[in-house]
Amino acid sequence: MAPHRSYLAYWSSIVAGLCAMLLGQSLEANVPAKVSRFLDEHCLDCHDAGIQKGEINLEFTKIDWSDKNNLALWERVLNVLESGEMPPKKKRQPKSDLRKEIVRWIDGKLTRHTPIGGTLARRLNQAEYRMTMQKLFGIGGFKLPPGFPADREHHGFDNLGEGLVLSPPLLQAYAETARIAADVIYPPVRKAPKPSTQTAQAKDLVISYSSSKLVNGAMRLGMKCDPIQRSCTWPSRIEADASGVYRFKVSLSAFRGESEPMIAKVLARDVSSSDSISHKALRLLKEIEVAHEAPKAYEFEAELFEGQTIVLHWVNATLDSDRADKADLQEFFRNKGMANPRYLAAWNAMLKSEKGQGFRGGIGWERVKEQLAREDLPELSEKERAALLKKIAGNPVLYAETVVFDVFENGPALEIHGVTVEGPVRVIEGPNERKSRNLRKLFAGEEDEPANIIRNFLTRAFRRSVDDAVVDSYIRLHNRHLAAGHTAHEAMHLVIRKALISPRFLYRCLHDGPLDDHDLATRLSYFLTGGPPDRKLLSIAAAGRMTEVLRKEAERLLPRRPGEHFVVNFIGQWLDTRLLPEIMPDPRFKFSAADAQSAKSEVEHLFSEILRENRPMTDFIDPDFTWTSARLAQNVYGLRSGFDKRKKYTIHRVELLRGGRFGGVLGNPAVMMATANGVDTQPVIRGVWVLENIMGTPPPPPPKAVPALTPDTRGTTTPRELLSAHTKEISCAGCHRKIDPVGFVLENFDPVGRWRDEWPGIKQRIDASSMLHDGTKIRDIVDFKAWLLKNIDQFSQCLAEKLMTYATGRIPNYSERKEIAAIVKTNRENGNGFRDLLLALIESESFRTK
Repeated sequence: MAPHRSYLAYWSSIVAGLCAMLLGQSLEANVPAKVSRFLDEHCLDCHDAGIQKGEINLEFTKIDWSDKNNLALWERVLNVLESGEMPPKKKRQPKSDLRKEIVRWIDGKLTRHTPIGGTLARRLNQAEYRMTMQKLFGIGGFKLPPGFPADREHHGFDNLGEGLVLSPPLLQAYAETARIAADVIYPPVRKAPKPSTQTAQAKDLVISYSSSKLVNGAMRLGMKCDPIQRSCTWPSRIEADASGVYRFKVSLSAFRGESEPMIAKVLARDVSSSDSISHKALRLLKEIEVAHEAPKAYEFEAELFEGQTIVLHWVNATLDSDRADKADLQEFFRNKGMANPRYLAAWNAMLKSEKGQGFRGGIGWERVKEQLAREDLPELSEKERAALLKKIAGNPVLYAETVVFDVFENGPALEIHGVTVEGPVRVIEGPNERKSRNLRKLFAGEEDEPANIIRNFLTRAFRRSVDDAVVDSYIRLHNRHLAAGHTAHEAMHLVIRKALISPRFLYRCLHDGPLDDHDLATRLSYFLTGGPPDRKLLSIAAAGRMTEVLRKEAERLLPRRPGEHFVVNFIGQWLDTRLLPEIMPDPRFKFSAADAQSAKSEVEHLFSEILRENRPMTDFIDPDFTWTSARLAQNVYGLRSGFDKRKKYTIHRVELLRGGRFGGVLGNPAVMMATANGVDTQPVIRGVWVLENIMGTPPPPPPKAVPALTPDTRGTTTPRELLSAHTKEISCAGCHRKIDPVGFVLENFDPVGRWRDEWPGIKQRIDASSMLHDGTKIRDIVDFKAWLLKNIDQFSQCLAEKLMTYATGRIPNYSERKEIAAIVKTNRENGNGFRDLLLALIESESFRTK
């Protein structure tokens, strides 16, 4: 039986328990007479069983407070009553005292029936699982196997309990990954490799870009630049099956060599490594001097590791395409011109002709030869010669990849006639075996006894002190495997596999109510680091001291750099910047993948600094600084000075004036790109995004019968006119009164965040003005940012709820949002910053409760 099946019953019991909890008992209660009269007088004209405007029906005499739909409905009622949005202004308004009394009644019911806590049993999501495997075993860069099931997003996050279900394919993937991890620590015993002979003729060697060319049965190398894909060749079908000493035979010759011998290097590379790797990063097997034109076989012995092949490189080639050595390329062309004055003239003529457009490689060289054959080839003046050499230095890769075909034809070039690899003559410990040995030492620690090794491993794997009964069950499993004739390594291999498919490893915080010390340590660690608690946290939890040192430990784990897991992962889901790699901006924007990465890095640097320096919450909206690259500074922000253009993608801190268009989360190119589609913008999409992620007031889903917006492909209608016609529908108007203003206020930002004054395709000025839900009139993004600054608690509440969602794996309920609101208010009144707010959230009851 597969080892993971023994846990199906356990998981079934979890599911059954969850179902029982979700079904619960009915908490139906009569609606008080005063509340009924209030509803009858002020609500039922539009929201009775017959009309149900906005799909809301308030005509009933009893309320079941155990029904989540009822809780959500009455919270909506509470919000519109508190804000004064309902009853509508044109309707008769209730007296202030009565409104407050009804609000208090609803608040009391919601508070009573939404206790703090309630995260569903949740497994580790994919990122947490990968990080846990990496930390648990010390395997840097641990990769999941191909086809590992992806996580489902709920409410914008991929770590919510309701989305982290366990499916049969995922369970199978866990079992497979457990085997892979155990194989790294305790690799299966392999049979001794049998020596073999592998041969590659010249035609079997790789030609990458313009790195080499097969001429008269020999593979010729012509230049010496850094990346192996542009300067080297290697056999396509030779690979070491085991680490060992091998016997090599390499046949080489010098084609039209010069006075000095050619120096060939035989290097070792992993077959799986990138072809763009530098030859300087490869291990040297042999350096050979080649000074003869006839093929000669060179034999030697060297170590080759499992999964490696050999690479051949001509060290002292005259031609070099590296940008750092562009003077060498100029010298190469200058010498060619001195030997044949027509040479540079032919290049110049080729570049000026129609055929000179888009030349490269062998085709480019054929076009140069056509010019050389002309009898009427014009001579070059000194000025033209200097201009040509300057042009060549401006793009050394392009010109070197073309002129190297001259080298292939006329020399000097290093010729490779064949390669033979025999062995292994002797087996040695390679990097993989050395890695496994070191990881076994790390896994066992200072212990020698299997029982102690198992206990320590289970404590780290299950992230808590483990009961003796559980430890004993794993020790018995280990001993039974030994008794059945398996080796000690195989027995420990089985222990690892079984532990890694246990619910104690895959799930966290399985007990309801307040978190115990270990679960609190686990929640804190995964929240701030994305991985399991370290030894210090485990020790504190084991001593029962987590509550007293919670803030101190949170401060220790807070990220200090923009690229850390919490910053990248939380921002990627809150601001949707993880979508950027999937968006392809229209070519007219000249916005590359590197620009998108810079934009993403900008907002990560912004968030990181506000957190690290404990800056005020208002800096998310209107800071006096930003982080940007030279390219984005010029192309997006219009900043022309203060940047090193040679480092166009390096992120720098830049001072800004407050009260401008740019700066903060809104107007950031990464955010504007994530809320568009790369081609155009849609105010509704951006408006909904702002309501959800900046203001914390997401609109309900659109009614099912409402048709989608149809874009005006003729370019005769502005987005505002198009949307105005659409929202005349009564069922649409209510929500669009909130969506449209905050969507249109961002219309001046194009799909990559650049400022524009006119709608594309329509010679009409963008009208970004609107009226917000509270009656405030705004003209543009500057006015909207000013409104957010005056109502900063609303933004702070939104961000705090997102943080709590990400931390706890659940959407905060009514009681939890009340607790968050109190924290936000206190934080502002005390003049505290973002760091203070985050730490206060961590100390809250909501954070400390499952």
